Amino acid sequence: MAIAAPALLAMTASVLLVLSAGTALGHGGFHQRLAQLAVALEKSPNDPALHFELADVNGQHGDWQMALLNLDRVEELAPGKFPTSLLRGQAWLTGGQPGKAKTALDALLAGQPEHARGRLLRARAAQRLGDAAGSLADYREALRRTPAPDPDLLQETAGALAAGGFPEEAVRVLAAGMEKLGPIPSLVLRAMEVEIATGNFDAALARVEDLRKSAPRPEPWMARRASVLAQAGRIEESRAAWQALVTHLEALPNLERGAHAMSKLAEDARHALASLANLTPSATSNPAKP
Repeated sequence: MAIAAPALLAMTASVLLVLSAGTALGHGGFHQRLAQLAVALEKSPNDPALHFELADVNGQHGDWQMALLNLDRVEELAPGKFPTSLLRGQAWLTGGQPGKAKTALDALLAGQPEHARGRLLRARAAQRLGDAAGSLADYREALRRTPAPDPDLLQETAGALAAGGFPEEAVRVLAAGMEKLGPIPSLVLRAMEVEIATGNFDAALARVEDLRKSAPRPEPWMARRASVLAQAGRIEESRAAWQALVTHLEALPNLERGAHAMSKLAEDARHALASLANLTPSATSNPAKP
């Protein structure tokens, strides 16, 4: 990975100058920041802070190889003065090399065990390496050390827990997140998926009903309820729910009924009713899932 400083600077400058030419064309904040860094590096080519920021920007944009090159330059200019291990771990993950990512993140967390982002990245690296126990430990710790977790972190952690054999804990994670953030549909749907997978259909149906009551349009949740009932093997209830949706849609004003979303739901409902026609109440297949 080593490369001579002049060559690295030339590579960086050439890439940045090409991108800066497109900045005026409105390519967004990424290209704008690269253009700004290009100008700054022309004036201060040996500023490690600029190279560190460049590595961060490139890493966020997926250019992991340039990120690693600039991190090498940071260490040449200011050894041990910048938290390069985190960005190295992120870059190696992007580059599909979880072993190298974990090595970098191990170094970071040895000195900063409380680093939530580092824990999350190492959880991903361990997961890709097949270390389920290590991955789950880091996911739990990343969540614990994040004061205000966002929906993405909650979903990712819950997904890992469910896949790792801890569905009840996964639902608890999502429920705790919804208590803080509110009934965000993506979190509710993820909790429903886990509950359905573990056969907790009553809990899933209760979530559907809560969403139906608060949603701007009830029809999608009417369809979801009918589908969950079928998955639960409650065939007669599922038939009744699909028929109720058909009746509801037919009563809508022409303009609403003819909208694409409503037409699609009507088609799904009729298909589900046809699929359910010959099933017995003991059937457990999922004939329709819009």
